[in-house]
Amino acid sequence: MASWGEPSFRASQLLRWVYGSEAASFDEMTDLPEALRGKLSAALHFESLAPVTRVTSADGKTTRTLFRLGDGKAIEAVLMEYDPLGLGRERRTVCVSTQAGCAFGCAFCATGQQGFERSLTPGEITDQVLHYARVAMKEAARHTSEGEGAWKRPPITNVVFMGMGEPLANYTATLQAIENLNGGFGLGARHMTVSTVGLVPQIKRLAREGLQVGLAISLHAPNDDLRQRLVPAAKKYPLDALLEACRDYIARTGRRVTFEYVMLAGVNDSRREAAELARLLRGLPPGAGHVNLIPANAVPKGLFQPSSKESIKAFQDELIRRHIPNTLRVERGALIDAGCGQLRGGGRGTGVGGRAPSPDP
Repeated sequence: MASWGEPSFRASQLLRWVYGSEAASFDEMTDLPEALRGKLSAALHFESLAPVTRVTSADGKTTRTLFRLGDGKAIEAVLMEYDPLGLGRERRTVCVSTQAGCAFGCAFCATGQQGFERSLTPGEITDQVLHYARVAMKEAARHTSEGEGAWKRPPITNVVFMGMGEPLANYTATLQAIENLNGGFGLGARHMTVSTVGLVPQIKRLAREGLQVGLAISLHAPNDDLRQRLVPAAKKYPLDALLEACRDYIARTGRRVTFEYVMLAGVNDSRREAAELARLLRGLPPGAGHVNLIPANAVPKGLFQPSSKESIKAFQDELIRRHIPNTLRVERGALIDAGCGQLRGGGRGTGVGGRAPSPDP
């Protein structure tokens, strides 16, 4: 703003409109002079991505949106809504993509089957969250205008970098997006989680950033042989090195690390593998490691079948018996291809049980 000869407070006004309102264009920033709005519209794009289609689950709790980027490539992001539990609050979590496609080719992941196209910019990552926030704020305004009282649902409470791509392979842009959401959008770092296939140098680098973001490791196997079959990146970063990086992260941040474990029938879901996983994680400080068991989802050209409920329960029971903290993820959006490992850019059907795609608001 200063370089355009504008007073410095215009920057604060602009940030407030971009991060804290339902405005969808510069023209809607009504407290900026008309001439400045015209100059902004001519010089800049208000958004770096455009919503193309939206699919919502039958219960209305999960929404997957396909976005078109400026160069024509496509990504997807997901909004998941959770009712409050106990004394907790209602949560609205956005799962964002950090790359178009993915170069790491995990065997059970649709994004990995798509291949890698390019990394996203910080704005393209941030805009996925702002899109859903603006939709929520428009809903709030509509309910208020209809006389239904104050709208109680928070716009966005959590962000997980678990969509398409590997966040730590797009390290600088991911970090800038975190800073955008923290400083501009006002979302606390503790309400953001970064997932990785286990890029050891980047995990150590993240530990030194002084951030309080959560870290989730795509583990999926208790030994190197099996993990290298499922997660090709494991060939470069074996479990000993990965666990050492996790201990460093825990020591420097004071945050626990979550270990994501997709349950694949007859592959990694036996009691023997549960016991092996417990032994692997026993070297972490008490309470510093948490296993998140994830029922596998169907993907195109899938080579694996999801574990049975009985196998998952037996696996979880073994972890509990060995005092390993764990949870079974409540899967959201699998029927609309919005679950773990199902995101991919480009056209497809709605998935069984989903509503038909519609233009996004």
